[in-house]
Amino acid sequence: MINTGNAPIFGIDTQGCVTEWNRMAAAISGWSRRDTLGKPLVQEFITESYRDEVGRVLTSALEGNETANYEFPLFTKDGRRREILLNATTRRGADGEVTGVIGVGQDITELRKVTAEQQRVADDLQRLIETANAPIFGVDVEGHVTEWNRMAAHLSGYSKKETMGKRLVEEFITVDYKVQVATVLAHACQGEETANFEFPLVTKTGKRVDVLLNATTRRDAEGKITGVVGVGQDITNLRKVMVESNRVADDLTRVINTANAPIFGIDSAGHVTEWNLKAAAISGWTREETVGKPLVKQFITESYREEVGRVLRDALDGNETANYEFPLFTKDGRRREILLNATTRRGADGDVTGVIGVGQDITELRKVTAEQQRVADDLQRLIETANAPIFGVDVEGRVTEWNRMAAHLSGYSKDETMGRNLVDQFITAEYKAKVKQVLTRACLGEETANFEFPLVTKSGKRFDVLLNATTRRNAEGRVTGVVGVGQDITNLRQVMVESKRVADDLTRVIDTANAPIFGIDTQGNVTEWNKMAAALSGWTRVETLGKPLVDEFITITYREEVGRVLSMALRGIETSNYEFPLFTKDGLRREILLNATTRRGADGEVTGVIGVGQDITELRQVNAEQQRVADDLQRLIETANAPIFGVNVDGRVTEWNRMAATLSGFSKEETLGKRLVEEFITIDYKVQVATVLQRACRGEETANFGSL
Repeated sequence: MINTGNAPIFGIDTQGCVTEWNRMAAAISGWSRRDTLGKPLVQEFITESYRDEVGRVLTSALEGNETANYEFPLFTKDGRRREILLNATTRRGADGEVTGVIGVGQDITELRKVTAEQQRVADDLQRLIETANAPIFGVDVEGHVTEWNRMAAHLSGYSKKETMGKRLVEEFITVDYKVQVATVLAHACQGEETANFEFPLVTKTGKRVDVLLNATTRRDAEGKITGVVGVGQDITNLRKVMVESNRVADDLTRVINTANAPIFGIDSAGHVTEWNLKAAAISGWTREETVGKPLVKQFITESYREEVGRVLRDALDGNETANYEFPLFTKDGRRREILLNATTRRGADGDVTGVIGVGQDITELRKVTAEQQRVADDLQRLIETANAPIFGVDVEGRVTEWNRMAAHLSGYSKDETMGRNLVDQFITAEYKAKVKQVLTRACLGEETANFEFPLVTKSGKRFDVLLNATTRRNAEGRVTGVVGVGQDITNLRQVMVESKRVADDLTRVIDTANAPIFGIDTQGNVTEWNKMAAALSGWTRVETLGKPLVDEFITITYREEVGRVLSMALRGIETSNYEFPLFTKDGLRREILLNATTRRGADGEVTGVIGVGQDITELRQVNAEQQRVADDLQRLIETANAPIFGVNVDGRVTEWNRMAATLSGFSKEETLGKRLVEEFITIDYKVQVATVLQRACRGEETANFGSL
């Protein structure tokens, strides 16, 4: 067992010479058993700067003073440094005399690296919290503030010093929201996290700020809940924009229905979804007669169906058409000349949902022109107040639009940018060519979505911007420039880089872990199989990946039960410390203790199960042997030819064998649980016996003490 143990084990005699050197010690150090046996351990295998200290630990163990968890560096045969955690245990012969020391070590080199990396990640997280562009706070389980970053201080007006240790709800939340916020925090302290909870925060100056909050449970290394961390978002302006957007949407619906121009809409299948009063008045077809019907087939004269159909299909592909003229024949056969704009209609996610067509009865051109100007003014106000940076350039690349958010993000005011060349004056040198190319293409009608480039602000700070470059056209359809809607993705980029690094670290930790680790997908097929799992089972990673774990690698008698454990984990019901036998590739039986943990993707959806196992085969054998020895000892006590009794630390009888019962006349049933000294020792010896027992309970044993 020593030789095949999964920990480095060595032994020395009383002269300090090596007597044990197992396979793991040889594997870690590079010194074989033959290289070490009989050699002085300290002088030949410990680095010089640690010889005195290691020698002292071993000498102390030879004197009977054992040492647990002594840490020192071991330099291998080829000069590599390994961090070792050592237990030095006294070794004794049958007569109780010290014969040497046995040392059981643990190679904690990788653990030290992981610990250092965890500390670095923790430090990075703390800096991220402090410098984040969103208000972040934390509370303990009592509701006292433990985190209050710069943005939280900036937003609320309360400094970190003014908030730390104070009760968040009682001192910083408005009266009408105290109960709701307290409930959210209480749920998070019980592990029930809350996303997108809205509440008003009143600042130090009395200003109201609308906050969108995620309340996330905070746990320590053991998984115990220590509090809540909340990441907020100031949605005050967003709320105003949403209210304004709803108002605009309502206005738009009314405008469409009551507009003095014929307006129709179709879905992606070409069926009518909009048919306003003017369209009904001009065509003679009511809304009820048109909605849900195919527009081209039923309401366009046959000679124009192909051309109108092409225009609408182009719009459904995102290629909008302005000022397309065609004749519309009314229900009663009259011809009307219509000037049509076919505009792509999109949902909130940007996907095309249909086409909206604004027509114009050319006889009433002046009225329609006025309506178009009103719509343009609404769009201008929307651009100016949008919560995203929006800019526009003409076909020469000169700035024509620069909204409030663009000014806020860049540090350049609208007055400083209008009429200037965007690329030449506001884009960094290494990105000038790329941005110019995107704008040139957009000016040719080739729009670009999700183009990334860095924007350097007036103060020299760099922002990563995700840009949509959309072609801008005039009433005749001629390209007049480009409008770009941007998004600041600086923090998102940093988080994505960090997430990839953590994922890479996790992959390395899994593969090099000193425990067998496997993973399955939602179909039960193997996705993880680390080196220790391969070493333990005999099946390599290549032989297992993509195969059904239960059907191919679990013995038949345990497939149903292991399958049930994994199915539960796939439903989010995790299992810890489940034992089952694993038969290796060569038929050996290994006892495995398994944790089955649910694995989830970034969206919280279950993607599989990861299982961390422990080979407890030898532990089971040791436990069985210990139980056998305990049973033998109990029978020995009971049948011994000498009286044997035992007491606990309170002096109550725990052992009373047959000879003790025969000698005393008290049966085992009459003595167990009774106080030995008070009930079974004569008065003149009570003090002495009580003293002897108390000393023994402190570890000071007494031999050959007689009493009546």
